Amino acid sequence: MAAVLKKRALAEYNKTIQDGPSMKKLHLAKKPLIGSSAAAFVGLLEKCKSSDEALQLLLRISESLEFQESDVEEAIKKLSEHFQSEEESAVRVKILWLFCDIGIECPGANLNYLIDETIHLLKNEASHKVIAQGIATLLKLGTKLSEDRLLSMRLISVAKDNLKDTSHQVKCRCLQLIGELYPVCLDSDKTSDVISEAEAIVKLLADYTNAEDARVRCEAFQSLLTLHERGQTLSASLYEQVSAALSDDYEIVREVALRLIWLLGNKYPDNTITLSDGETTMRLVDDAFVHICSAVNDLCMQVRALACTLLGTMKQVSDRFLLQTLDKQLMSNMKRKRTLHERGAELVRSGAWASGRRWADDAPGQLLSEDTVQLLPGGAAEVRTAAVEAVCQLSLENPVFATTSLDFLVDMFNDEIEDVRLRAIDSLTKISHHIILREDQLETILGALEDYSMDVREGLHRMLGSCMVASKTCLEMCIDKILENLKRYPQDKRSTYRCVQRLGSSHASLVLPLVARLLALHPFFDMPEPDVEDPACDAQSSSEGAGAAAVADDTAVRQFFDAVTQHIHNSALSTRVRLNMLQTAEEQLNRLAESEPLVSGAAQFTALLARSVVALHAAVHSSNGPSAHAVQQLTSNCLRLQHQFSGVSESEMACVWQLALRVAAARLCAAVVAPPPAAPAVPATTPSALSALPAAHAFSNLAETLDRMLADAGVEPDQFTIGVFQQLTLHADSKPSALARVVLPLLHAAPLPAIPRPNLKIKMCTASIVEPASETDTVLRFCAGLVTAVALEAEVLSVRDPSALRIRVAYPDCRTHALLPPRDHLRPLDHHNDTVEKLVTSFVTVADFRCQQGVTGWETGAHPSADEDGTQNVRLLTRVLISHGVWTEACGVDIAVCLAVD
Repeated sequence: MAAVLKKRALAEYNKTIQDGPSMKKLHLAKKPLIGSSAAAFVGLLEKCKSSDEALQLLLRISESLEFQESDVEEAIKKLSEHFQSEEESAVRVKILWLFCDIGIECPGANLNYLIDETIHLLKNEASHKVIAQGIATLLKLGTKLSEDRLLSMRLISVAKDNLKDTSHQVKCRCLQLIGELYPVCLDSDKTSDVISEAEAIVKLLADYTNAEDARVRCEAFQSLLTLHERGQTLSASLYEQVSAALSDDYEIVREVALRLIWLLGNKYPDNTITLSDGETTMRLVDDAFVHICSAVNDLCMQVRALACTLLGTMKQVSDRFLLQTLDKQLMSNMKRKRTLHERGAELVRSGAWASGRRWADDAPGQLLSEDTVQLLPGGAAEVRTAAVEAVCQLSLENPVFATTSLDFLVDMFNDEIEDVRLRAIDSLTKISHHIILREDQLETILGALEDYSMDVREGLHRMLGSCMVASKTCLEMCIDKILENLKRYPQDKRSTYRCVQRLGSSHASLVLPLVARLLALHPFFDMPEPDVEDPACDAQSSSEGAGAAAVADDTAVRQFFDAVTQHIHNSALSTRVRLNMLQTAEEQLNRLAESEPLVSGAAQFTALLARSVVALHAAVHSSNGPSAHAVQQLTSNCLRLQHQFSGVSESEMACVWQLALRVAAARLCAAVVAPPPAAPAVPATTPSALSALPAAHAFSNLAETLDRMLADAGVEPDQFTIGVFQQLTLHADSKPSALARVVLPLLHAAPLPAIPRPNLKIKMCTASIVEPASETDTVLRFCAGLVTAVALEAEVLSVRDPSALRIRVAYPDCRTHALLPPRDHLRPLDHHNDTVEKLVTSFVTVADFRCQQGVTGWETGAHPSADEDGTQNVRLLTRVLISHGVWTEACGVDIAVCLAVD
C-alpha cells in the first residue's frame, strides 16, 4: 500500500549498518517473449512465401515495435535484405516506413546507419511510390539530426538528384526536404560562398514554381515560405513571379502565393515596382495590398477568407489605397484611371470600329459594372467574418480608416449569421475610441437590440457603453431604446444597467440637459412617483457618473501582513500564546479582506490556514479525542486551501498538504476511537465518511502524494511528516487501529504547523448567484412529482478548471444532487468590479427558497468581483431542474455553486 513511500522514507530517514561479508549479487536477464518482440517477427520474413504474408508481418512489426538495443541493427539488416529481394512495391514502401519508425521511436537506433541504408536502397529503385516514401523517411530522420550540416547537405544532394523524377509525388517530397533541411546560417556567419549557395537553392525552388503540375508548384511556393520561417531571406525579385501565380487555375497555388505576396509586401514595403502599363510606379506594399484586395473576389472560399485575414495584418499601406478598400468603385483595382480622352485615343490607334452611337460601345459585354464590385461581397460566413476582422485590425492603426469603415461594420449588424454579427459588434467595440456615432448609424445599431440572441444583445450593450455619440438626441435615442428593450428582455437587466452607467459616465455634458426628463422632474409641478417595480427606474438612476477606483499601494498592506504574522513563527513562545496570536491574526486578516479587495485572496488564505491550525489543535487535544464534526470541518477547510486558491507557491502548498496530512491522521484516530457512552449518537451520515478502512486508505494515499510533492518541490518535511513517513514504513500493512495508535502520539507531540509568509498574488475562487434575485416575491408553482426548471445565473471568478463546477441542490430530507452544467452554459465573464448591486463575499452562495405545494420564494447573496490571475472568470447561465414529492409544510431547498474535488 505504501511501497514507493517505504523506499524513499527508508533511504532518507533511516540509517542501517550491516556487518559481515557482503552477499553475492545475481544478475537476472529477462528473456524476450516471442509473441511480443518485433525482432522475432523480423526473423520470420525469410519464411514468407508471398508478398501478402510479408506485408501482414510488417504490419505486426509496426504495431508492436518493441526492439532491444542489441537487436535493432540486426533487424535493420534483415529488413534491408528483404527489401532488395522483394518485388511488390507496397512491401518496400512499408519497409522504408519502418525505417522511419525505428529511428524515431526505438531507443538505441543508429540514425546515421538508417539514413545510409535508405540512400543505398533508393539508388536502384524505379517505383515512384517507393522513392517518395524513401525521401519522406530521409526527411524525418534528417530532422532529428538537423544540426549536422554535412549530413543535411548530403540529403539535399539526394533530393536534387530525385527532382528529375517524373512523378509529382517524388518532386513534392524532394522540395519539402530542401525547404526543411537546408542549413540556414546566421547573418554573422554568412560568407560569400554560403550566400551564393543559398541564392542557388532559392532559385532552384523558384524555378519549380513554373512546373506543369499544380501540386509541384504549390509545394515549391510552400518550401520558399518554410525557408523564410527558418531564417532564410527571400529576395524582392521573386515578387513578379509570385504575383503571376495569383491568376493560377488551381486554388492551392493561389492560396500559398497569396501568403508569399503578403510576406514580400511587408518585408520590402518601400521598394518600387513598375506596373504592366510601363509608366505607373507603385510601392511594393501598396501593390501587394491591391493584389490581396483583388483576391477577396476569388472563386475559392478559402482564398477569399485568407485574403480578408491577411488584409488586416498589412503594415505601412498608403492611406489613399487603404481608404479605397471601402469604395465600391474598385473596377480599376485601385490603379490610376485613364481619362475619357486617353481611352478614346487608344481606341482610335487600335483601328477598331464602333457603331458611332456612343463612345467605346464595342467594349466586351463581359465587363461588370463598377458598382457591383465590393470589398465585402456576399458569400460564406467565414469570408465575411475574416473581412470584418481585417477591417477592425486596419482601423485600430488608422483613425481615418476607422471613421470611414464605420458604415460597413454597422451594415454587418444585419447579417443573417450570428457569428458575423458578433464579430462586427466586437470590432466596433475595439475601435470605439476612434469613432463617434451619428443618428443614422444609431438607428441601425439600436434596431439590432431586438435580436433573439443574448450574446448579440449583451455585445451591443458593451459596444454602446464604450462608444461616443454625437449629440443629445443620439444619447436620448439610446436610452429610450435600451429601456424599451428592457421590457422585452428583462433578463438583460444587469447588462443594461452597466450599459446605461457607462453611457452616463462618458457623456456627462449630454446627460445634464436630460436629467429632468430621465428623473421625471418638473420645475413647477410635483410629478408622480415612479413605480419601484419598474426596472427602467433603476436604469435611469444609474446614468450617474462612476468614480474611478484608486489603485491602492501594496506597501502598507505588506507591512501590515508582516506585522500580523511576524511573531507566529517564533518557536520560543509557548503554544498557548501562539494560539492566541493565531486567533487574533485571523480576525485582523478577515477585516483586511473586507477593506482591501486587492489582497482579499491572500488575507483569506492566511486566515483560513490560521483558523485550521487552531481548530486542529483543539480537536487533537480534546479530552474525548477528535470529534467527527470537527474533523469533517477541518477536512473541508483543507480542501478549500488546496483547490479554492490560485497563485499559491510550491512552499505554501507544501505547508497546506502537510496540514492536510495532520487532519487525515486526526480523521483516522476519530474513526478508530469509539465515542464515550455519554456522548450523543453520531448522525447516520458520518459513519461512512469516518469509517476506519477508508480513513486509513486516505491517510496512506495522502502521505504518498505528499512524499512525491515534497521531493519535486525540494521542500524539507516538518517533524510530524517525518515521523509519519517512518511509521508508515514499519506499519504499512497494519490494521487501521494499530496505525492510529502509532499516529496519535505523533499528533500530540508535534508542534504547531508553520504558517507561510504572506503572498499577495494569491487569488480566491469565488462564486455569486445573481438569479434567482434576492428579496423577491416571485413564486413558482409546480405539481408534486413533476420537474420544475429554475433559471440560474451565477458568476464564478478566478476558477482554475471550469469543468469542475457543479450545481448542488439540497432537499430538506437530506437528499443532495450535484448537477453538471452543460459546457455551452458557461460563458466568459466580460466585466470586473462594475456591478450595480452591493455584493457580499462568499465562495458558495446559496439560493434558499421555500416550497409548499407549489409556492416558492428565494433568498440569495453574492460577492464582489476579483481580478483574473492565470485563471478564468466565467458566467453560468443554466436552468436547474427541481423535483420532489408532496410536503406537509414549507421547507428550505438550497441551491449552491460548488467545486467538485477529489
